[in-house]
Parts: sequence; C-alpha cells; structure tokens
Amino acid sequence: MEYQTITMEQRYKGESFKNNLPLATQSLCPTCLAVIDATIYEDNEKVYMEKFCPAHVLYKELISTDASFFSLMLERNLAVSRTVTNPIVSKQQACPNGCGLCEKHQSSPIMINIDLTNRCNLNCPICFANANARGKLLELKIDQIRKMLDTSCSVHAVKPTCLQYTGGEPTVHPDFMQALAEAKKRGFSQIQVATNGIKFANDIDFAARASEAGLNTVYLQFDGLDDRVYRQSRGRDLVELKLKAIDNLFEAQIRTVLVPTIVKGINEDQIGGIMKFAIENVNKIAGISWQPVAFTGRIDYEQRLAQRFTLADLAREIEDQTKLVNMYRDWYPFGFIDPFNKLLEAITGKMHVAMSCSPLCGVATYLIVNTQTGEALPVPAFVDVEPLMEKIAEITKQLKKQRFFRKFSIVQKLRELKHYYHKEQAPTGWTFDTFVEFMMDFADFRNRFPSNEARQKTIADTPYKALLLASMHFQDVYNYQIDRVSRCVVHYAAPDGRIYPFCTYNSGPCHRNRIEENFAVPLRNKTSARYE
Repeated sequence: MEYQTITMEQRYKGESFKNNLPLATQSLCPTCLAVIDATIYEDNEKVYMEKFCPAHVLYKELISTDASFFSLMLERNLAVSRTVTNPIVSKQQACPNGCGLCEKHQSSPIMINIDLTNRCNLNCPICFANANARGKLLELKIDQIRKMLDTSCSVHAVKPTCLQYTGGEPTVHPDFMQALAEAKKRGFSQIQVATNGIKFANDIDFAARASEAGLNTVYLQFDGLDDRVYRQSRGRDLVELKLKAIDNLFEAQIRTVLVPTIVKGINEDQIGGIMKFAIENVNKIAGISWQPVAFTGRIDYEQRLAQRFTLADLAREIEDQTKLVNMYRDWYPFGFIDPFNKLLEAITGKMHVAMSCSPLCGVATYLIVNTQTGEALPVPAFVDVEPLMEKIAEITKQLKKQRFFRKFSIVQKLRELKHYYHKEQAPTGWTFDTFVEFMMDFADFRNRFPSNEARQKTIADTPYKALLLASMHFQDVYNYQIDRVSRCVVHYAAPDGRIYPFCTYNSGPCHRNRIEENFAVPLRNKTSARYE
C-alpha cells in the first residue's frame, strides 16, 4: 500500500488522511541530543521511529505495539492549538533547548507542576528526582513558590486549571501547608500533590490540615497490590501503607488518583487488580493515571524493547484483564474534548482552558460506576461520542452567529444531544439528565464544588460515580518528538522564572539538571535528605 507522508503540523491543522503513516517529525540523538529528522512508520502492525545522527548511528525505537490503535488516536484528535499570550523567552532559541515558554509554543498550560523539594522519604531505584541520587538538595523558599505561582498564572489569558506540587516527596517540605495556602489564594480549580503517601498514612491530622489548607486531590504512587512489585520498584513493602493513606485522605475529604508506573515484565500483570480495586473503592478513588515508564538513563535497544510499555499495550491489557473497556471503542486522545470547550466559551463569553496536546501524548476514557450494583461501563458504550462532538461543534457555530441563543443555559443546549445517548445501553438508572449533569460538572467545576466538603457531599448523594482512566506517555530521548513538546499542556514552573514543558524538563535537554546546578546546594549527608 502506498502511504502519503504528512507532517504533524498538517494533522494539527485538521487535514485528514485515511493513511496517516508514515509521519515526518524531528527528534533527538540519544547520544549527543542534537535535533535530527525522524520518521514514524508502520512495520508488521507495529509503529516505530527511525532517526539518523551523522555523528553517531541509525536509531530505531518502538512507538506503539498496535498500528491501528496509533492511527485511530490521530484520527480522533480534535485539538486546536492555542499559543501563549505572554511568552517569557524569545523564539530565537531552537526548540527544545530554549524553552521557557516562547511564542512558538502551541498550547497554553493546563497543569503546572512545582517541585517543592527533591528530598524524599523513599529511595526508589527508578526515580530521577531525588536528592540522594543527585547528591544535591533543592528546596524552595516560600517567596520562590509565590513568584512561580504568579508566573504560572500570567503566561496566558486563561490561567491553568490545576496546580500540582511534586518532588522528591513534596509533603516533607517544611512549609508544605503554607505552599498549599498560597496556591489556594490564586484560585486554581484543582490543587494536587503527587506523593508516595507515607505522611498521609502515618498522620491523619496531617491529611486534615492539608485539606483545610486547600489540597483537593492526591496523586498517589500506586504500582500494584502486591508487595513484590514495591520491593522491586520502590525498595520496600508499601501496600498496607498505601491503603491506609487512601483511607486517611478520604476521612479528610480528599479523593485519590492512583498513579501506577507500568514497566513491562515488572507490574503489567497488576493492571486488572488496580482497576478492580479502584471500582470497588470509587467513593475514595477519583481516577487512575497510568504512566508507562520513560527511560531516563542509558539503556540498550533490546532492554528497552523488553520493558517498553506503550499506550496500545495499556489499552490491550485493560481490555484483556478486565473485559470492561474496549481497546478501540473507548479510548480517545485528550484533545477530543476541544469542541466542548469551544461550546462553553460560546455560551459564557469567557475563554476556557484548551486540551491542545498532541494526540500521541495520552489517552483517556470515563467509567460510570454504580456503587450499589458494582456495574461499571465506559461512557462510549452508551454514548455516540464522535457524532456528539460534531453536534456540539454545530451548536457552537449557531451560538456565534445568532446572539439570541446566548440567553439559553448550557443545560438547555446540551439537551439537543439526547439523540446520541442510548438509555437501553446505559448503566441502570443513569438517565440522559444524569449525563447532562455529568458534563455540567466540567463546565462549572469551581462553582459546583467550592470546597472538598461540597464535593464529597455531592459524591455521597448519588450511587453513580465517574472514574477517570487516563494515561500520559511521557517521552524519553529514544522516542522524543519535538512537535509533541511544542504542544505540551503539562508544565513545570522553575525558580529561574521560566516555565518548561514536562518532556523538556525531565528528558531530552532535561532542564531540571541545569536548574539544580544553579539553585541546589551540596547534600551534606544522606540522612538530611530523608525523614518520615
């Protein structure tokens, strides 16, 4: 079959091609980090990247174990770029080395990460960010945190929805509660912390104080329900501690998102058990954020091939291990919801955040769980989501052309979507009105849930809970794509006054290393970097 080579930029502009492989892109040489041309192509139903560095060798890397799934995500992408309105650095420096952000960046930030400290009360073999591994300590002062929060809110007319404190282990920062309060002052819709859970498990009062200070959601490192996995990946037994953390957080009115780092050959067999646990505890669990492993060190091709876990692998394992989520029917790239964002803008007259990342960055779906019966169904099983989005785009055009439509509420407009809702296939008792309320939660999240208490009460009052299944496949130097970087929506704020796309901060040019060189101090001893 003859394929037509197209660039990623053509895809983002909405140009449709039935055969979307091969793709021309740019990548990095894994050895010298030079920007080099690359081709993404299909071979025997799998997708690979091939790139050549004149100073080194020809590289080949597995991108996806299922070419059909890969192409489907490209076809389902509806994201439209939205450049930053207040760039921090000049575009004269080439991407990805001159990040900061510049006006060439094609997405506004949705989530901002801030590393409070690189100290940790664990010493995980797979971690790239801890003080023990680096030999240097970087711990932010409150004045630095304030400036980084303000910068994060200023790069676009619409400030980021989410703020996530990360590390190291952010909960060991001596001013953790004050850092939460500073984020709350700035009105983020979601204030999150990425944590191993030790502090929350050992101190329920700590969880209560964090909730009062503004913490809404905990992203809990959760690699499985078998201590064998934790001994291999984290260096100690942790299952009992993880379960206690979840319970304590729930008591403090904070819901948890499970974050499993998936490495082939280590814990892919845990996927079904993690799903079952989340469904059974959906009152406490808001979602699962699957993270296929990214390789941060030097590793040969055969070893990468043995451990590489792609988005297609995730979709396949979830289907095989749970029989709940269909690999091809139920997964969509994050940018698929962009028409809904445009509808909200047309009705409210206000700009909303745009999920404009690359369709290759990640995928998501929602399970609707009936806590009384245990029934769980993905939304695409009873909603024709693709024609529904087309209808939403049509409604948006009407609103823009006919000003009198603006007097109608968003609920009234969403009722026009009933044609795409199939009651007989929906969870028992989950009506179209329930579906509209589900969408309204996204449309007016801050007003509907002004506090953790209000959110918990709403969740408790209904037997139907939404469980988010999402996965971001962060890049490493082997599978790097410059065009993905330019559309990143998950950014790091740094103490140098800049904001960096996730995959330039932690991989590729790895700006994290330079930041630590400039702002960290030598670690005096290993025990100073750790405490419970």
